[in-house]
Amino acid sequence: MSDKILFENPFVAIIDRDGYTFLRETRADGKIVSVLPFRFENGKFTYLARLEVCPAHSPDLERCSITGGLEKIAGETPEHRAAEELWEEAGYRIDKEALIPLGIVRPSKASDTTVYLFAANVTGLKQHPAPGDGSKFEMGASTEWLTLEQALDVQDPLFLAAILRLRAKHPLELR
Repeated sequence: MSDKILFENPFVAIIDRDGYTFLRETRADGKIVSVLPFRFENGKFTYLARLEVCPAHSPDLERCSITGGLEKIAGETPEHRAAEELWEEAGYRIDKEALIPLGIVRPSKASDTTVYLFAANVTGLKQHPAPGDGSKFEMGASTEWLTLEQALDVQDPLFLAAILRLRAKHPLELR
């Protein structure tokens, strides 16, 4: 297999591999994390969605996953990045050991991106103002707690995959 880069900027590259063209998230070398915070209160589970503008979809705020790219630094693990993103984008501090691993997904055949899915039980934890990462893409972003019914309407496949895997892998805790 030989890769030919057709286009590249700090965020993405378009690559041709033996006649198949696909996208790579270059800032994270195609490896990102997605975290689904959830809580159990008053006999019900709720799930935390991120509200932010995704220019590829709309100029309006939309519900999506808490995500982040693995940094190209020595020792960066998916668990470390997931805990950091939970703080930056949702304002919850947890130890990486508290994360619930939900496996990996590859959300598109048009991309070589691998997403490490995690959940985090934040029941009883204090939510602080999310500091963000300082990028213009996080300006005006916030979070919103959703019921399962509301969560199933989120258009982000990472969000839905995390809910499905969480409920399938931990059915006793989630009834």
